[in-house]
Amino acid sequence: MRSDLFRASVRPLCAALFLLTLLVPFSSQAGGDMEELLPPVSCGAGWKMEGKPLFYDRDTLSDRVDGEAELYFPYGFERMAAARYASGKNPEAGIDVEIYRMGSLLDAYGMYANYRQKEGSTLRVGAESNLSPSQLFLYQGRLFVHIQVTGADDAGAALAECGRGVASLLPGAKSGPPELSALDRPEVVKGSERYLPQSLLGYDFLNMGFMADAVVGGTNLQVFLLLGTTAESASAAFDRFRSQVAQGKVGAGGKDVALLEGVDSLYGPVMILRKGSCLAGALKFSGKEGVRTLLDSLCR
Repeated sequence: MRSDLFRASVRPLCAALFLLTLLVPFSSQAGGDMEELLPPVSCGAGWKMEGKPLFYDRDTLSDRVDGEAELYFPYGFERMAAARYASGKNPEAGIDVEIYRMGSLLDAYGMYANYRQKEGSTLRVGAESNLSPSQLFLYQGRLFVHIQVTGADDAGAALAECGRGVASLLPGAKSGPPELSALDRPEVVKGSERYLPQSLLGYDFLNMGFMADAVVGGTNLQVFLLLGTTAESASAAFDRFRSQVAQGKVGAGGKDVALLEGVDSLYGPVMILRKGSCLAGALKFSGKEGVRTLLDSLCR
């Protein structure tokens, strides 16, 4: 009898506790290994953690970055840890730290490259970093980090100190994605490289790849390089490009090599090189001298 009464009284309690867990948003639940990536008490001298860390997954990320969550998903976003650090001197000032775990090192680089600012400087943290007066972007391994100062006009030193503290907790090697070495050419403008995981140039027949600015013979242009291609997929993409350019002209350059020149309706003059499983292209150029040589080097 007593055991039956005990079970009868426990069941409603367990049900209530279960319902309570469903009502608690993911952002307030434990972050597991992500929690270890945030400085636990302070992020630099005089900047103490305010409240508790928050954690987000694919279903709740929009609660944190409303209007931008969709940008993260193609790069394999899994989880995000966030914390705010308040200034002991200025109650209006705060440092917000966001650490995103992406699908791969290449994906983390891709997110970093999307937000990197041309006027930013380099802070020697992570695999690469970009520092401006109010923001710091960096990545290391699969992690992309965004740190921002608000409510303070002169907090650059504090931002840098917080960035060093965060970077010291990040796992993974301090090296960029090996695929990026294909763009390590003197003609390619450093810091302009971007990785897009799908629909390169906005075309559905182009898969993931890199884009970058380049200068050849004093002429500005853009280049792209597809990733993860086979001889068959490179040939198929080449043929799709050929079908849509005006004034298209194809020339052979040896075994399993073809060069397409023409005018694209969106990008103007284009030159596309297929060499085996490699597909590279140049666009928005005013002169062709040296462009073919650059494409050959990208498909080395």
